[in-house]
Amino acid sequence: MANIVPNEQFLKLWSQKSIITVNQELRLLFLRQRKNQPDEIQNLLEAMDYTLSSGGKRLRALLTLATTEACGGKFEVAMPGALAVELVHAYSLIHDDLPDLDDDDYRRGQLSCHKVFGNAVAILAGDCLQSLAFELLLSNWKGRRAPYGSLKAAYILAKAIGPQGMAGGQAMDLAFENHSPPLAQIQDMGKRKTGRLLSAAMAIGATLAEASIQKINIAAKAGLAAGLAFQIKDDLLNQEGDPTVMGKSVGTDAERGKSTLAALLGPKKAAEAARVWAASAKKISKNLNSPKLDWLIGTMVDRKS
Repeated sequence: MANIVPNEQFLKLWSQKSIITVNQELRLLFLRQRKNQPDEIQNLLEAMDYTLSSGGKRLRALLTLATTEACGGKFEVAMPGALAVELVHAYSLIHDDLPDLDDDDYRRGQLSCHKVFGNAVAILAGDCLQSLAFELLLSNWKGRRAPYGSLKAAYILAKAIGPQGMAGGQAMDLAFENHSPPLAQIQDMGKRKTGRLLSAAMAIGATLAEASIQKINIAAKAGLAAGLAFQIKDDLLNQEGDPTVMGKSVGTDAERGKSTLAALLGPKKAAEAARVWAASAKKISKNLNSPKLDWLIGTMVDRKS
């Protein structure tokens, strides 16, 4: 009997239900964090929660959940990994918006964390979200022992956000301001800034499902290609997106002299490059036989925010 391919309505419903579950688990996580804490750090906890509960696509969590399923793992096994990548993503947003980095006053239609709580508390909130991600990955989950592969998943996440990944990409972004680096360096920056975390989200999903090394590598490669497509689309939206839909300012990359593929190639060629990288990610992920992953990758270049 042939496999039934889910239609888009089914995939959207799966996405919506999964996002609700992820948001509920994040809320429960923060309720636990607030217990028996002194008044002096309540402001810090509020700053963490402010960014984490501000909505978002939960794309990284969905990639983890879908990859675990594609590799034969259970939803509950994937959940600590899904929450961990969202915690790290939230930390990165707080730090990216700071005046000494991207200097953005708005995020997801509301004031950035540092505009509400101040720079110092925002930095600490980001630090705490990052450490909480690793605590979650490496601890018992709802009375169950941490699943096999949790240590490796933590290693994958650590590599994705350090100098070889997100932080390194942000450093390149700063260094390239008002410069004209070649295409290869801008692509490398995009893979580090965005691709490594999406790659980690998928590799962690495969790892928690106890998949083979081959499948983990496939997941990582697909995520990296998808991440570059996502970054190019981000750069295009900064050029020509609708700020009311995006919930943040547009045109800021040009104002700051940012080096992006959208600026280097122009909108038309950059959009084509995003489609090419997304197609590459889909081709790689076909080996995991997951319509959900295929659909999620497609949404990265079709989105309006």
